[in-house]
Amino acid sequence: MQDLESFRLTLKGDFNGKRAIIKKVTCDKGVFIEKQLLSEYQHFILTDSIETLDFMALPYGNDSIRIACFYPMGNNQRLFLDILPKDQMKILMETYTAGEGPGTPIMAYTTGLPIEGGGIWFCGLRDSGVEPRLWYEKYKIDGYVFYEVTLEEDTSPDENTPFYIKIAKSGSYAAHN
Repeated sequence: MQDLESFRLTLKGDFNGKRAIIKKVTCDKGVFIEKQLLSEYQHFILTDSIETLDFMALPYGNDSIRIACFYPMGNNQRLFLDILPKDQMKILMETYTAGEGPGTPIMAYTTGLPIEGGGIWFCGLRDSGVEPRLWYEKYKIDGYVFYEVTLEEDTSPDENTPFYIKIAKSGSYAAHN
């Protein structure tokens, strides 16, 4: 199939059975619009210290692309499907640089760095060491989308919460106060 792009992305970390939330972040003239892509009832639990996600982008009609994310360890369960305007100057690209916030950028649909005299250097952007939230500010790249993963934190009890929820790989429990 022409114009098919795919990536297998490996996540490494101390996930300890935590729920992951995946967000789509769109840059529009330096303003970032976030959208959670997993429904509240959809629980995507990272249980191992190494997890894999598969991304696939393919044409959808004449002017759009579909980006899908699959979880191979969950019987190739599709986690989300996103439809974006097609742009011949953009590619599906892994992101290597995390930012200051709680989310970790994992994949982008973007152009690259402009090369003097014409052309685009995609690897230069990926390897620049600049997090996606700063691409507009530093390189004036606009209209890009990136996806980020955030791990849900443990919830401690307080006087307004009757539950304590400990998120763990083994020995998980929820107890009333």
